[in-house]
Amino acid sequence: MKRTLLIELKNKIGDEVRIRGIVETIRDQGKIIFFIIKDRSASVQAVCWIGNGEELFNTAKKVTTESIVDVTGIVKEAKQVSAGYELEIKNLVVDSLAQTPLPIVIEEEHSDNLTALNKRLDYRWIDLRSKKNHLMFEVATTMTKALRDYCLENEFTEIQAPRIISAASEGGANVFEVKYFDRKAYLAQSPQFHKQMAMAAGFERVFNVGPVFRAEKSFTTRHLTEYTSFDVEMSYIDSFKDVCEFEESMIKHMLKEVKEKYGETIKDVFGVDVVVPEGKFPFLTVEEAKKKLKDAGIPSKDDGDFSPEEERAIGEIMQKETGSEFVFMIDYPHRQRAFYHMKNSEHPTLALGYDLFWKGVEITTGAQREHRYEELKKNAIERNISEDSLEDYFDYFKYGCPPHGGFAIGTERLLMKLLEVDSVLEATYLPNTPNRLGKLLGS
Repeated sequence: MKRTLLIELKNKIGDEVRIRGIVETIRDQGKIIFFIIKDRSASVQAVCWIGNGEELFNTAKKVTTESIVDVTGIVKEAKQVSAGYELEIKNLVVDSLAQTPLPIVIEEEHSDNLTALNKRLDYRWIDLRSKKNHLMFEVATTMTKALRDYCLENEFTEIQAPRIISAASEGGANVFEVKYFDRKAYLAQSPQFHKQMAMAAGFERVFNVGPVFRAEKSFTTRHLTEYTSFDVEMSYIDSFKDVCEFEESMIKHMLKEVKEKYGETIKDVFGVDVVVPEGKFPFLTVEEAKKKLKDAGIPSKDDGDFSPEEERAIGEIMQKETGSEFVFMIDYPHRQRAFYHMKNSEHPTLALGYDLFWKGVEITTGAQREHRYEELKKNAIERNISEDSLEDYFDYFKYGCPPHGGFAIGTERLLMKLLEVDSVLEATYLPNTPNRLGKLLGS
């Protein structure tokens, strides 16, 4: 008999069906055993009576929670059950018996305690069985698909940039060095150089989705050493604000798609309203932001940068003033941005770029790039970056390259803010951090 998904059972009252899934809970009342069985679509109460046969009942007695079962039975009306039906078991096969006790408790409400989180991550494959985690990654799938679809609808070409590269794309800092046969290579910090290569190749509009790597010993709730980056690059822009405008439209499209498919469920499970912005995202200069922080009595260094606490405060201030969860932060000092960001011609100490904040957390860095060969080399020299190490990159701009710009979004951080979970580790399938590689903790 072909398997039936649990969500289909409401239309199968009186029918014999075969279901397969995980045993979520067991309630043994002596002569009757109640199971809650779940699959990817739903869950159902399944009942085994002693009168259904001694062999069947003995098999049911041995089942443990989290075991994998293959069940055949009759779908029957059951007014005492919230679903209005249950499954009366006629045959039960245990595909895989779960050992007891489980090393962790599968919880729908997670503690924000770091020790508890690390324990759950050690047994991530069990932790991921919770309904909350399943929903999280279903939402992530819709989120990324919506971003990708929006690019495709706007005539972007998807490229796959290499992840092993010969030169560090962000100027040499915080890179993982790897041995590549008889030479040094690096894990890509971003596909930036190869997006710009596509601009020089005349592709005009490209996007890339894939892993990037940062050798940063950051132990915060929003940093990873490996994460998925959604990168966009577009040619023939007049200003970096053209890039802002595209990203704003893309984000709104994504939120609309997520809200339509999962809005009510996200509200029920995570307690979060998915809000699709109606107005334009406001712009705020770094100088203006520093003044707002000062006026609010929040100390801030005059260094053109913001601490996580300052970012949160700016988010709260701007939401009160404008009603927007989003804000484009602009006019950063050029010295603090990547060397390939274009300088503001009227204020050369400033970069033509931005960060996009959402709910007080930076989710994007974007900019107009420097496409002029000589100016790009000057920028690198000012940073004491070796020309030889970037020779191949500079070559992209020798033979004509259109004005262009782009941005990158870390999808795990985007998901973290969308669902308001406490840590990006929660929003990552199997997170890598300075102390964690795969599922293993280091010393």
